[in-house]
Amino acid sequence: MSKSENQVKEKKKPLVAIILVVLLLLVGVLAIGVFNNSDKSKTLDKNTEVAMDNTEINQANTASEPVAIAEFNLEQASKPRILGNIDAPIKISEHSSFTCGHCSKFHKTNFKKIKQDYVDTGKAYIVFTDFPLNGRDIEIGAVARCVPEKAYFSFIQLLFETQRDWLKEDFIGYVKQNAKLTGASEEQVNNCLNSEELHKALANQRETAMDKHNVRSTPTLVINDTIVIPGLSPYSELKKVLDAEFEKTAK
Repeated sequence: MSKSENQVKEKKKPLVAIILVVLLLLVGVLAIGVFNNSDKSKTLDKNTEVAMDNTEINQANTASEPVAIAEFNLEQASKPRILGNIDAPIKISEHSSFTCGHCSKFHKTNFKKIKQDYVDTGKAYIVFTDFPLNGRDIEIGAVARCVPEKAYFSFIQLLFETQRDWLKEDFIGYVKQNAKLTGASEEQVNNCLNSEELHKALANQRETAMDKHNVRSTPTLVINDTIVIPGLSPYSELKKVLDAEFEKTAK
């Protein structure tokens, strides 16, 4: 081999080495890119799975479950509403109508005094008996029968005290709105409002009071099923009757 041929070969060696280095660098870069893309793909897939899981959880949390609505019970709705301890010695039956102005006055005055002096002290209990004078009284009384029993007397007390506010307006809307504030549902209120059987039962309470105790006006109180006295009598007169009845139990 001549000297010139050896020189050509020597020149080719560095060039081949440079090409090999460049190829190795390219392979490394491609490998890193593939690795990174693979990691990103895995991360995206993982994030997608988490997002889907969160969506399912959110959907489960926000899904509203059906609320069970109690069926209308005529016997429960029409039974007497009682304030106080039924073992108390004095029974006070109140016969009132919701549109009666005198009944409104009674609940603002004598009713509060009777509650304080006799019901709260355990001497008496009050039984509220609807004495409807018109269709409005029946509708209001029906709605009142669908509020929770524990809230019944607070509810009707509100109606009597605010009578002037709703009497000449959309009374049913006002009554229903306040009934729902006590915890009654729209369905429960409508069940009572639309029940012809309940309307008849409330109307019959009036007939029974007239036949049994000769009640002719509202408000009327019947003490221990024997003594009939107007609810707006001077409180001193009511107190004499109630004290006399209480003394009978002490003997």
